[in-house]
Amino acid sequence: MKRKLVGILVSVMMLATLLPITVLATTSCADSGPATMGILDRTTVRGFALYLGMSPTGKTTHLFALRLHYSTITLTGEHGNGVIRMRPIDIPTKINGYHGRLYISASFRGSLNV
Repeated sequence: MKRKLVGILVSVMMLATLLPITVLATTSCADSGPATMGILDRTTVRGFALYLGMSPTGKTTHLFALRLHYSTITLTGEHGNGVIRMRPIDIPTKINGYHGRLYISASFRGSLNV
């Protein structure tokens, strides 16, 4: 019984902290595109990110990365790997993969501005 109450308390506390952060992220998101746009430059992302909406132009999608793994490979052979936690990010609208309201597993042209 105590474990159930502790679990409920923790989930309520997480909701109480995540909701204001997402509201702040929607007001402070800048419209920044990918840094590079070569033919073979690809970025693969996988993880949990809240969907915040699209830019007015429709070219980028605004996300709030809860925990997002990314891997970037450029034409020159440079690799960039990492994890983004608790930050607003922008990705192109044209992706290959799945993008839901909470989870994303996708690949797209360009790289992230991290």
